[in-house]
Amino acid sequence: MTAAMAPPKISSARLIVCYAAILGTLPYLTLKASWVTGGSLGLREPSFMDSDIVLFANLATGGMDVVAVVLALAFTYSWGRRIPAPLVLFPIWIGTGLLAPIVLDLPVIVAELTTTRLTEMPLENWVWAVVYGGFAWQGVLLLTAFVLYARDRWWFVVTGTVRPGTLGAAGKLGITAALVSAIGHSIWAFGSGGLAARGQDVVIALLGVLAAIALATVSRGRFWPRLVLVWTGAGAMAGSGVWSLFGAFTAGSADVALVLAVQVIGGVLMMTSVLGRLPVVEQAA
Repeated sequence: MTAAMAPPKISSARLIVCYAAILGTLPYLTLKASWVTGGSLGLREPSFMDSDIVLFANLATGGMDVVAVVLALAFTYSWGRRIPAPLVLFPIWIGTGLLAPIVLDLPVIVAELTTTRLTEMPLENWVWAVVYGGFAWQGVLLLTAFVLYARDRWWFVVTGTVRPGTLGAAGKLGITAALVSAIGHSIWAFGSGGLAARGQDVVIALLGVLAAIALATVSRGRFWPRLVLVWTGAGAMAGSGVWSLFGAFTAGSADVALVLAVQVIGGVLMMTSVLGRLPVVEQAA
């Protein structure tokens, strides 16, 4: 292979971020592998894993971390730039929505982990630390890898100007849904859940409101900061909403499920609306 044909050299920093992100998935994947194969690692009550619903949840969440490993590699190596954009953007958008609230709520989660309430749970205390610590680790490093990847592949988003147009029906409905879901999460934050649950509700409500404001003002000032806010807020609405819907349906909470459904639809609508305002140069990417 000649020098002209040699692939571009990957910086040491990007390699460190990539493999550090992958390292952060290993404890979680180890737990999931144990549980789906009948192991009792970290369990106070092994019978807790006997339910088909719990088995499905373990397979789904374990699969998400496998996707995180693939994404970390795609964000680092040259072959990742040849993957069709939707196949990269959709999973990292949902991943952002699931991980960003945990990163932002980490101080509250740590406070929760120090309470004696956890002794009543079917999992050992250290499992919670491993799970949430791993999520926060992945959230910081995987999103860092994505930012470096997006900066190279879609540089025009930072340098370009917003495409002319209006919010349209999708944007207006998305903003309305964001405000409705924010009210719902604010009410839930004062409910009987633990500190971590209340903190998550506050963070998701705040991210949804910030996304609504960013989308409503997308034609003013620089575009990319508003894109980041809508990306994160709408992702939190869609990602956390889908996961919470699973819990609501299994618990039979129809009233909660209705708000969560509005939340998910609103997140999708807001993201659709803001993507429609991307610089025209994106068509050549």
